[in-house]
Order: sequence, then C-alpha cells, then structure tokens
Amino acid sequence: MDYVYIVLFLIVLVLALVGISRIDAKTKKKYKQDAYRLLEASDAGKKKVRDTIKGLRLYGGRWRKDKECTQLIERLQTKLGADS
Repeated sequence: MDYVYIVLFLIVLVLALVGISRIDAKTKKKYKQDAYRLLEASDAGKKKVRDTIKGLRLYGGRWRKDKECTQLIERLQTKLGADS
C-alpha cells in the first residue's frame, strides 16, 4: 500500500511540473506580445516599457537565454532611450 502512495505522490509532482511550465510559457508569450505591441506603438508609456523589459528579463531565461527576448529587450531599451 505504501507503493501506491509513492506513485500517486510522484504523479502529482509531475502534473504540478507540467502545469507550472505551461503557465510559465503562457506568461512569456504574453510579455513578448506586449513588447511587439509597444514597439509598434508611437506613444508607449515609459512605465509600461520598463515593466515589459523586466518581464522579458525574468522569463527570458537565466542560463539558456531566449534570443528573441534579448533582441526585444535591446529594441525596447533603444526605444526607451529615444523617447527620453
């Protein structure tokens, strides 16, 4: 009977891992869409640009950097600098 509990516990852990990774991917996609929208907008607010840069840095990866996120961060920083 102890093996059943261990297997159920492992299944719950795997399902939690899958759920967290899906939520992470969804949030990353949201920040990327916000970044593209801000790059196209002519009157993007500074606070919104800064928040999007922070989000892209957070979800862009620590060890395996997402190249698209780093390019978006650079483009947003140049836009932020040009607006100042």
